[in-house]
Amino acid sequence: MKKLLFTLYSLTLALAASAQSQSGNVYEFLDLPSSARAVAIGGNHALVGTEDVSFTLMNPAQLTDSVGAGATIGLNVCPMPQGVAYFSAAYSSGQLPLGTWGVGIQAINYGEFTNYDEYEVEQGKVTARETAIYLIYSRPLMPQLTVGATFKPIISHLAEYRSFGIAMDMGARYVGSTKRFSASLVVRNLGGQITTYDEDGSHEVLSTDLSLGCNYTAEHAPFRLSFTLKDICHWNLSPDNSEKISAGDNIMRHMLFGVEFVPAKGFWFGMGYNHRQRKEARTASSGGAAGISWGAGLLIKGIHIDYGHGRYHLAGASNSISITLGLFDRFLK
Repeated sequence: MKKLLFTLYSLTLALAASAQSQSGNVYEFLDLPSSARAVAIGGNHALVGTEDVSFTLMNPAQLTDSVGAGATIGLNVCPMPQGVAYFSAAYSSGQLPLGTWGVGIQAINYGEFTNYDEYEVEQGKVTARETAIYLIYSRPLMPQLTVGATFKPIISHLAEYRSFGIAMDMGARYVGSTKRFSASLVVRNLGGQITTYDEDGSHEVLSTDLSLGCNYTAEHAPFRLSFTLKDICHWNLSPDNSEKISAGDNIMRHMLFGVEFVPAKGFWFGMGYNHRQRKEARTASSGGAAGISWGAGLLIKGIHIDYGHGRYHLAGASNSISITLGLFDRFLK
């Protein structure tokens, strides 16, 4: 219990020191979902009801004993509109005496652009890309409670501008005795820039996020429900912190909803709703399907293949494909 109290106390102190406005933050690619399943059920939930190694990039406490039972790897690719490409991967070597360890990577390539000087004279082509490396550790404090932490260096290369930063994630996960209910608390992106884009050295802030989530699997029906309350420390979620929105609308922008239909162990179909995403991506004349996502997955000969479809803007949708497999079970036996 002392360890639990110390962990929660550390989370509170770190959040109080790092909480910033969500507008105009640096390294915002860190908030992209790390799995097609996450895309399908609404985005970066604090907790999901599956033991998927890819979800450890969103909450290190999800690197549980069952995820780390053997060497496991998860890969996710997501081509986006206008030639933007996003990729993530996570790996767990299995449970070790001092806990469970994992590594991961999150990378986005914004493509190639034509560079112009202040006189609008073409100066050739430039590229833009960002990468984060994840070093993940978790351990159980008691049979039903797991805590975890992630250390992640971040490299950003935007045309001729460079930046290096360091961030941390910390999480705690509780699983009920029946394993049908679970809850999680996670704080993500604690940290900042070490080197900055500007020569004057002005530091930009990261989009620190405190989230509380829960997951429930129905006892007599093939449904799994996910709910997450995001950005708890940032009340006003209007795009520029000045737009007037109703209290109800603002509360809804903090919420993610997901539901999965799981008729058999090797198949799932899910849908999600992200109200904030819908409000920020819609136009004055139409909301389209922005904020509504869906996906499905199959288990084929020990390989999990998942697909997620998310419409982040009326200009186009993003399609994510994830593959997860146990390396130990597949190659070493």
